[in-house]
Amino acid sequence: MVVKLGRAACSSDDADQSVSRSARDNQLSATIRRKKAQVEAQIDELGMDALQERLESAAQLPAQPSYRLSTLIQDIRLQAGRPVLIIEIAKPTPSSAPEDVGRLAEKYAGWGADALAVLTDLEFTSSGYADLVAACRAARIPVLQRDWILHPIQIVDAKEAGAAGVLGTIASVSVKGAPVLSSFAAALGLDAPVEVVNKLEVEAMGNVGVPFFGINLAVGLSLALPGFTTDMTKGLLGALPQGASSVVGVTSIEEAVKAHAAGADAVLVKRDMLVDAEREGKVDELLERLKYATCGDD
Repeated sequence: MVVKLGRAACSSDDADQSVSRSARDNQLSATIRRKKAQVEAQIDELGMDALQERLESAAQLPAQPSYRLSTLIQDIRLQAGRPVLIIEIAKPTPSSAPEDVGRLAEKYAGWGADALAVLTDLEFTSSGYADLVAACRAARIPVLQRDWILHPIQIVDAKEAGAAGVLGTIASVSVKGAPVLSSFAAALGLDAPVEVVNKLEVEAMGNVGVPFFGINLAVGLSLALPGFTTDMTKGLLGALPQGASSVVGVTSIEEAVKAHAAGADAVLVKRDMLVDAEREGKVDELLERLKYATCGDD
């Protein structure tokens, strides 16, 4: 899911950096083409009349309660002075059933996760939507769908699954489409952060009223430059419109601490960070360390 901006070893060679950016762009384009074809097939199967009916029906019946993630951010900020911990989860093995994702979601809720993000793209699971439904039914905390979001019908699917929102709306994929998706999600009572990678995207999204931003979620900010990710994240958070909410993807406690210090309202704790803790049976300890490290002012 994470498309890095670069994986080359540290170098001042601009050509190497250009090649890595090109590889990133090609990978992202291929992924989006695949997802677009998948969504178009769903729309063709529905038909335009049924599609319009589902979109209108969903807007007439907003989620209850609405904006669960935004509300949780406000509550935890007020009570604990820390960002919300959103834990990224996926089907444990290729042969696992959706019920296994539900049990995993229930475990993470018991271990202290504030919210969950379920990976539903075909890269990770052959039963993505069913995985989301199972997690939503099992966990008594906000659950978000983690996918590539290109069309409002995907947001309707997330709402009907019982999700609190979606992660995967990317400004760089469609400058015009991202605000539409954000607005539509808001009409349904769901949170849909729009992922941005530079200040021009922040400004463009802010100018059309996007209220929730994502950084380093699906499109990674990492480059082969020391401190780049931290500096870039800090700069983007500082450029957000007044009153906007934010979620930042992290893969270490250090990154979470720096994101908190820069003003992140929530952090997406990625799967890479959880593997060892799951194997050692110490997920609850890791989450407690995260909460302690990001609690209060730095």
